[in-house]
Amino acid sequence: MRSLGSPTPSSSPAAEPGGRAARWGTALGLAVLVVIFVVALLQAANANSWLGWTLAGIALGWLMLATWVVLMVRRAARFGRRQVDEAREQLRSGSGRAPAATRSGAADSMRDEKLSHSFQIVLVQSKVIKQELAALPVEGPEREALDRALDTIDITAGNGMSMLRQEPLSGTVVD
Repeated sequence: MRSLGSPTPSSSPAAEPGGRAARWGTALGLAVLVVIFVVALLQAANANSWLGWTLAGIALGWLMLATWVVLMVRRAARFGRRQVDEAREQLRSGSGRAPAATRSGAADSMRDEKLSHSFQIVLVQSKVIKQELAALPVEGPEREALDRALDTIDITAGNGMSMLRQEPLSGTVVD
């Protein structure tokens, strides 16, 4: 057993264990039908009877049916082989994942809504922290560092929300 991404894929269908036997069986079956048709044709021509020509026509019909079946099976096998090769190539190149650009609009909308809601929560919590810090007697460099950190959080959350919106925000900012 070998993995799907093996660097030595089989190059032809005859390299498979049953491929050669199937081809010989098909060729032998068609050869038998050709011989039957030729014999029926010769018998019909020699006897010049209605029954002989009918049997030759039936043999020709079976030969045409068998040829059509062989051609359709070969076409289906080629199509299947192409599909398998494409699937293997996709597995090799992209680990079987769909491209990221194929998301549905509903999934993007839901994701954007959730992210926007998360940014709003961050802004509200930042406001609560500012109110609680205002009540504490913290002054000096510690207070300035806390204010800068909270401003950075506010700006980052605001930028994230504006990136998710299709149209720019309008209105008045209330502190």
